Amino acid sequence: MAIWKKSKYRGVRFREHATRKYNRQSDKYYAIWYWNKALKKTVTESIGWMSEGWSDDEANEILTTIKKNIKLGVSPQSVEEMRQMKEAEDRAEAERAKQEELENVTFGEAAEHYLEWSKNNKKSYKADRYRYDKHLGKRFADGPMKSISPFDLEKLKSALKKKRLTPATIGQVLQLIRAVYRKAIEWGLYRGEIPKMSFPKIANRRVAFLSVEQTHQLLNRLKEKSFQLWCQSVLSVYAGLRFSEIAKLEKQDINPESGTVHIRDPKSGYDRHVYTTKPIQQMFDELWAENGKQIGLVFPDMTGKRQNRVSPTFARTVKELGFNKDATDDRQKIVFHTLRHTFGSHLAMAGESLQTIQELMGHRSIETTMRYAHLMPDIKWKAAHNLADIFKRDKVIDLVETKKDKV
Repeated sequence: MAIWKKSKYRGVRFREHATRKYNRQSDKYYAIWYWNKALKKTVTESIGWMSEGWSDDEANEILTTIKKNIKLGVSPQSVEEMRQMKEAEDRAEAERAKQEELENVTFGEAAEHYLEWSKNNKKSYKADRYRYDKHLGKRFADGPMKSISPFDLEKLKSALKKKRLTPATIGQVLQLIRAVYRKAIEWGLYRGEIPKMSFPKIANRRVAFLSVEQTHQLLNRLKEKSFQLWCQSVLSVYAGLRFSEIAKLEKQDINPESGTVHIRDPKSGYDRHVYTTKPIQQMFDELWAENGKQIGLVFPDMTGKRQNRVSPTFARTVKELGFNKDATDDRQKIVFHTLRHTFGSHLAMAGESLQTIQELMGHRSIETTMRYAHLMPDIKWKAAHNLADIFKRDKVIDLVETKKDKV
């Protein structure tokens, strides 16, 4: 059994380890004892080993502090309370250090984590990577996320505008910044505010569409130049398909029995079916006669893979026809996507409802479809006049006269 020995200080004692040495002497374990008036008893508390850095001087300092605090009625009043307070202080300091670390994470560090996530989870990864490398990396990569201010983002917008980027593209760059912040906060990489940003107003939606005569002219010329491009154009004009939807069509998506084409994973986010009207069916008949009905992509590129862009033959053909010679606004220029707008525009002019147009074109929201509203016949005027026809004037007069007679 270890024997406790007195130190040079009253209230401090120690015992020696039976075998362990420290600094060429037996290792010592220190403890203190003192009278606690509130508890009305003598309290003994352990301090620690000399090999852990303790000495009788340090033990006496702790004892002196505890006795003074008991007399003054303040904390800490025991070694245990001291240790608890020290642990709480250490935790707070670690939290402060963690907070500082999170606040000082650079935008580049957070962006690389986001882009890695984007690569595995988003179809637009390549666009995200391009926008970061092209517009954001050199400007923000090395700066702490907390230091990027709304003013910095306004300067970015001005710089991108000077590069003649469209409002839509500038908006996409800002959306990428906001997405990096949101994911960094979600993943615990950053603990701070997302800088406020104002998005440019987008007024660059294409509004041009082809007349019936222009549509036939273009389709006839395209068929002379590129059979596959003609087939794709027929699908866009008569079914309103985007080029990306056409490019990923597979034979299994076409159902002759139901007269529909299944559009998988479209931009809107939900699958839909379009109808194989007579022009589309005739196009497919010619296509199958030309290429057969082998499985896989309907319109593969030269290597058998999915096409990622419209054939330049389309732009050359439009130029030959002179469709863009008087167009000074890019929104009025005829591009492949104009075929989809031609589909929607002629539906509107035929008096179809906005909801029908929305469903046929696969718009995510009715707001997108509203661009065609100005082309629709004045349905409200017609409805009001139809109602007036129901209440013929002579019948209303008869009704009034009948009431007067009764009076």
